[in-house]
Amino acid sequence: MKLRLGTRGSELARTQSGHVAAALTELGHEVELVTIRSEGDVTSGSLLEAGGLGVFAAALRRALLEGEVDLVVHSLKDLPTAPVEGLVIAAVPERELPFDALCARDGLRLQDLSPLARVGTGSPRRAAQLRARRPDLTVVEIRGNVGTRLARVHGDATTQGDLDAVVLARAGLARLGRYDAATDTLDLLPAPGQGALAVECRSVDISLREALAELDHAETRACVTAERRVLAELEAGCAAPVGAYARFANGHLEFTAAVFNAEGTESVTARRSVPADTDPDALGREVAADLLAQGAAAVTPLGATRESQLEDFHHEKALWAPGTVEALVGRRVLLPRPEGPLAQAIRAAGAEVDAVPVTETRPLPFALPGRRDWLVLTSPVGVRMLTEAEVDLTDLADRIAVVGPATAAAVEATGARVDLVPPTKSDADALLAALPQDPASVLLAGSALASPRLADGLAERGWDVEVVHTYTTATVTDAPDVLAWADYDAVLVTAGSIARAVVDLLGMPDPHVAVVTLGEPSAAASDAVGLRVDAVAATQDGPGVVDALIRALTEENR
Repeated sequence: MKLRLGTRGSELARTQSGHVAAALTELGHEVELVTIRSEGDVTSGSLLEAGGLGVFAAALRRALLEGEVDLVVHSLKDLPTAPVEGLVIAAVPERELPFDALCARDGLRLQDLSPLARVGTGSPRRAAQLRARRPDLTVVEIRGNVGTRLARVHGDATTQGDLDAVVLARAGLARLGRYDAATDTLDLLPAPGQGALAVECRSVDISLREALAELDHAETRACVTAERRVLAELEAGCAAPVGAYARFANGHLEFTAAVFNAEGTESVTARRSVPADTDPDALGREVAADLLAQGAAAVTPLGATRESQLEDFHHEKALWAPGTVEALVGRRVLLPRPEGPLAQAIRAAGAEVDAVPVTETRPLPFALPGRRDWLVLTSPVGVRMLTEAEVDLTDLADRIAVVGPATAAAVEATGARVDLVPPTKSDADALLAALPQDPASVLLAGSALASPRLADGLAERGWDVEVVHTYTTATVTDAPDVLAWADYDAVLVTAGSIARAVVDLLGMPDPHVAVVTLGEPSAAASDAVGLRVDAVAATQDGPGVVDALIRALTEENR
């Protein structure tokens, strides 16, 4: 059988895929490695929504679903627990030892490191356990691939060694032939699925599934099934400080799982030793229930279904989708409006987006005045209301001004030309400042709920202002697709009516949820209903919103 095996381009990913390719070759199959690189559309659309996928797993799974490759290989500990329709994990080969390794200067072990020694890791699970064992150490958050992290200890031609040690997965080092860098094997509880690979293919490829079944290691699959079921039941992503390790010993399946707080000062642990033929999925559920009963949710925040891809060896930023921002990867944003370019732009920056309308647009009957000097439009919806009424925008005025790039794009899509867009912010004040000082006639067509600030400002200037309400908005009766506030990192308020609807429908957000608004009027409306505004987007397009989200989510209190 000729097979195309999709792999990411990193050294570790190609090495892991190479192991699977070699095993398949020994079975008589012809295997071609196909490098899959993240592109701008990887983080948009149904894949991300279906499983909370990160940019790396999504890139491989997209290629698989679209038929570019026949199978892909994942590091199982970094793979989201939610299944993806149309795909199946057809094989879990025998795992490497799933423990963590210390790579330190001068061959030092953990116990030999001096007080205040700087130890780097990108994993909250490792950081918590390191702090518990050695609270006198300085744990430093680091990013990068294996080589980059090791260079932080030993230095190289481009990196100065600024750490005393780093902690890496033993399995990754072994697969890369770099286990000689390890100076100590740590007794930290590993991540669920650590050391194991997942070979995934399309569900409908029955013959391929049968071929891959020869690579499946039953004991490994049983162990990782129990481990990952705990993660799924806790609804904790791989960024959460959760450890789980199952193994077969003396005719039993022995299983330990624990939840830690970030400081390493608190934890809850559950252990089981059950007959070897026990259902591993049921075992995972039982252990997760035990952890929750012991107060796991009070030890560390649980319940967020997002999955972080910011752990271990998946930090080669060159493989991220263009425009991906580290501060947004793994974050979940509530966008209370329909799917569209704005949601796609936020996803392309690395965040997960729930685009759920909380208001509905209701067209109003309207009559238009004669031709004016200016037509001013302040939202894409306002443009749509006119075009759906079969109004040619060019018949309404000599020139068209809009509040920002999104509205400009909507106007240009009709074939009309935009004559003025505020050069800085996308709000009524910026538009008012950008319009000419000399009096003119103007038509303001838009929402009946819009702030009168722009119309009043132009009238004070002596302009002949005609306001036409083409639509209004009302809060929907229900938004079943919205999760609990605890599951979100930020909410984007796109209009004053949205601010009111969010509070009316969902209640006040939790204190940790950042509130970002599109312009000062939305900020004022948010403030009026009790929402604390953390950042205001300078423009109403993707770049402006992404910049505001970064500012809001990188504040010290986040």
